[in-house]
Amino acid sequence: MELDGYCFALRSELDIRGINATLALWSNRTRDFWKSPRVTFIRIEGLVVAAAIMVLFLAIFGSWRRKRRSLFIQKGVLGAYILSSSLVTYLLGSMQSSVVKSSMYPIWAVSLYTLIGCADSITAYSLDDNKELSRQLYQFGLNTAYVLFLIFTVSSNNGYIPVALLGLIAEIKFSHRLSASQVASVSWNLNKMVADYMYQEHSKSEPAYDPASMKGYHYLVDWPLRSDSELEAGILCASDLKADAQVIHIEKVWQCKHRSLSEELKYTCLSFSLFHLLRRRFFGFECSESSFQPKTHDFVFKGLLLLKNEDGVISYNQAFKVIEVELAFMYDFFFTKYAAVYYGSWHRTFMPVASACLVPVIAYLTVSRVLKIPSGMERGTVLDTTRADVVITVAILVCIALLEVLQVLYYWTTIWGRVSLACQYVREQAQNKQRGCCMRFKEILAKIGASMSNERYFEGKLGQYSLLEESVSWYHNLSKHYFVNTIVEKVMASTDPMIYHPYNYHPWREVRKHIRVPEEVKEAVVQSLERTDGKLTNGASSLEHNRASHLSWACRDSESIVSCPQKKENQACCILTWHIATCYSEMATLKHFPASVGGELKVHFDVATTLSKYCAYLVVSQPKLLPGHHYDTRRVFEAVAKEALGFLGDNKDKYEAMRSLVVEGETPEPKETIFHKGVRLGKRLGTMEEGARWKVLADFWAEMLLYVAPLDNVKEHFECLTRGGEFVTYLWALVSHAGILKREDHLVGVGGV
Repeated sequence: MELDGYCFALRSELDIRGINATLALWSNRTRDFWKSPRVTFIRIEGLVVAAAIMVLFLAIFGSWRRKRRSLFIQKGVLGAYILSSSLVTYLLGSMQSSVVKSSMYPIWAVSLYTLIGCADSITAYSLDDNKELSRQLYQFGLNTAYVLFLIFTVSSNNGYIPVALLGLIAEIKFSHRLSASQVASVSWNLNKMVADYMYQEHSKSEPAYDPASMKGYHYLVDWPLRSDSELEAGILCASDLKADAQVIHIEKVWQCKHRSLSEELKYTCLSFSLFHLLRRRFFGFECSESSFQPKTHDFVFKGLLLLKNEDGVISYNQAFKVIEVELAFMYDFFFTKYAAVYYGSWHRTFMPVASACLVPVIAYLTVSRVLKIPSGMERGTVLDTTRADVVITVAILVCIALLEVLQVLYYWTTIWGRVSLACQYVREQAQNKQRGCCMRFKEILAKIGASMSNERYFEGKLGQYSLLEESVSWYHNLSKHYFVNTIVEKVMASTDPMIYHPYNYHPWREVRKHIRVPEEVKEAVVQSLERTDGKLTNGASSLEHNRASHLSWACRDSESIVSCPQKKENQACCILTWHIATCYSEMATLKHFPASVGGELKVHFDVATTLSKYCAYLVVSQPKLLPGHHYDTRRVFEAVAKEALGFLGDNKDKYEAMRSLVVEGETPEPKETIFHKGVRLGKRLGTMEEGARWKVLADFWAEMLLYVAPLDNVKEHFECLTRGGEFVTYLWALVSHAGILKREDHLVGVGGV
């Protein structure tokens, strides 16, 4: 028995030794295989393909992020934007330091370098990226040094010509990319010229103006950019602009009778001129025209809001379309290369065509000359080039050529190309010039772009957040995972307690529900703007208009959560009070009068509930777009959400739970909480006739959204354009052009605010 046990143990030990030997053998073979010359080359080749795919992904989907909030587009573009440049830098170093050499390395390196510069649709992911010119210049110099070193150490004598040609294209394309960032970040002269011009334009006595025909409105559309422009007594040659026949303003465009100048092109030029005016605010220049009423006021109220659609009918949609195209210009200016192409010299358009013609020559030279074993290499292993390597190299070169050609053609279909074409029409009429072949070809491309002008430039959706539904649901989920959340919070706080704060980490703030902006909402907001004539209040004016002034106490803020210096600005308390009241009224209407919600009542019902949930969404997800400090806004929401959870608890019928809350008196107590004030307001609204109640709520929310729009948070509005845009940004731009830059300028009828 003991002998059998000994034999069994011996066999087990031998088996274990055999297994260990086998594993060691496999490990050594795997390591040797991974370090073999061909596998090393394939690994570099695979990373080259991956980097090329990332850059092509950016070129195709880079501008889609303004139309889609989807995780694939937003995070995909971010990942490709970050990884592409890092991966190219890593590959350049790997090719140079690797003991395995190939004649393909220089071509791949320069091709990737060229691809990065070719992506016109994205040059910056955020506004801060444009400010990092020093880092971009350093990266530009570092990559150039890597490429040159790689060319001289790896390329054969026969391969210098194609690599040098492609390298020249790469340097030019990357310099264009740098100029795009420079235009977006330090184009002070360009914006000061507009600011000085508008100051002189509105300082002089204007005999007559007509917003309908744009007579007297000399808003700049296009003007020659001279390199010898100088500052004289603080004014940047604005007087020269006024006397220059090449200067085109919106009045000239509107009066132009060129048969090819369509209404769509005129509206695009109007958007472009407004884009110039709005852009000044980002660079800190004064909007001089806002001080000269009523001309600026009438531009919006008697001009922009009375524009006609394709059927010749006055439509609010046309005004919003003009604003949307204006914001599309703004997005392109800060995040793409189109502005650099437009403001640049003629070679910016010619170079892509020339480079696209050179690439086939480079491909031919690559196949005929470079595919030879480099001579003169004493160090390292030199690999022969396979058919697959040739296919991959030629495919990358073809992608570069196609990308260049398609981007040139696409540029003339964009709003930038259409503005350039419209300005040429105006100059042709003034100079009696005949159209050439290039002009006719541009017209064809512009018509293709105009046929697609009905598409949305941004997502055009409203975020929807219901405090009584979603916050309660989140807190229930939080209680289920309380242990995990507590550990995560403590770990993050222990890393750097000076930076981390519980209010800075809120995954639940991401609102997933978004709806298309209803036409009724646009109409209600514009009608509210016209009714108040631009004299904005936080709802008090609408209450007075609807004979509901007894509810004006809900527009006054007595909440102590907000810090004293910010109490005048912050509107979170007022928004959440009315939001709770609107949710209460919505539940009451759907419970007691479900069949009666139709006709005009349904319009007011939809407008009120949609705007109420949108304003709550701004409080939760976009507090920086609201008045006051965003930290105070978040604190107010936290307090109200916790109170709502504590009161409603596990009540399945939220309406009955809120209806059972006892509120005494006509007005709230001084220390009454926001939740109780909201319920009180909802009950007071419940005493009104159904139609009148929803008319009051619809008008209130339309006016409230207008009231929070005029702020100086320019950067936050522009950053939102990369995530689909916000409806409040449209309103911010609209009231800016009416001369309403700050709420204090038009603050009436709001006691205590």
